[in-house]
Amino acid sequence: MNPLVAVTVTHQRPQELKRLLDSLEASSRPPDLCVISDHAPDGTTADIAARSGLNVKVLENASNPGPGAGWSNAAAGLDHADLLFLDDDVVLPPDGIAKMAALLSDADAVAPLLEDAGGLLWGFPEPTLRKQRKLIRQAKTPADALTLLGPGPHPFCWCTGACVLVSANLYRSIGSHRRDFWMLGEDLEFSMRAAAAGRAVFTCEVVVPHLPPRGPASPTSGYIKFCSLLQNLSYLSFHSPHSQHMTRYLPGNFLRFFRTYSWSAKTLHDAWTCFSGGAIHGEPAGAVRGTELRKRIAQQHA
Repeated sequence: MNPLVAVTVTHQRPQELKRLLDSLEASSRPPDLCVISDHAPDGTTADIAARSGLNVKVLENASNPGPGAGWSNAAAGLDHADLLFLDDDVVLPPDGIAKMAALLSDADAVAPLLEDAGGLLWGFPEPTLRKQRKLIRQAKTPADALTLLGPGPHPFCWCTGACVLVSANLYRSIGSHRRDFWMLGEDLEFSMRAAAAGRAVFTCEVVVPHLPPRGPASPTSGYIKFCSLLQNLSYLSFHSPHSQHMTRYLPGNFLRFFRTYSWSAKTLHDAWTCFSGGAIHGEPAGAVRGTELRKRIAQQHA
């Protein structure tokens, strides 16, 4: 049996990180090691790790290179272990890891359902089967998904990286998360490679709360992150060999961007920059065009 290592990236979210580690410690199958990429090191994460009852290793990187680079750095040298990739704002249920790990006996990657603070379905892996894609979009809660689809395991073609367990064999085969997405989308790309190279499944019997911090985010920060998402999705839709039907959802994400930030010459120009950078020039958001766009947006709001 391979050791199981939990891998996460954090940036100025000590309360969420402590909550995550507490949930891992209370698990019926706690990880053998937790590796944390800390992208805003000030001693707080190291202190939280020292107080945990888990075996925790902290890697500090003040340059804040993004989640993809953080996951990649944290997983370096761990290709002998099954890797549980986690956002720092999820909470593992007590039996979650054990149930997911049991499925690795006949799968290469396993993901759960995600719920929000109100118990509603926050996110789900994209089912490979068309019938299941239609059914799961009828679900409002994880319980609805369980009723509609059954416990599974069900094959998926991509999933969010908030919580996904990957076998050592598959990780050795597909390699690490890409470092050039900057933020949002690197987890989708990684999961697409996983699903293309091995048997990737999700279970409706494991529900993981995804609980980001409450309170208003910086308008500029939110806008920049949304632009990054649009460019990365545009890139995946037209340049990933494993994107399946991602192009069907691309227009909806652009429409959500305009509904969030209004229709204006500025938003139209920025949206086109994101689309052309990803779809036409074939660059994720961490490359030249995305970096220049973020600098321009930051200067406009300075």
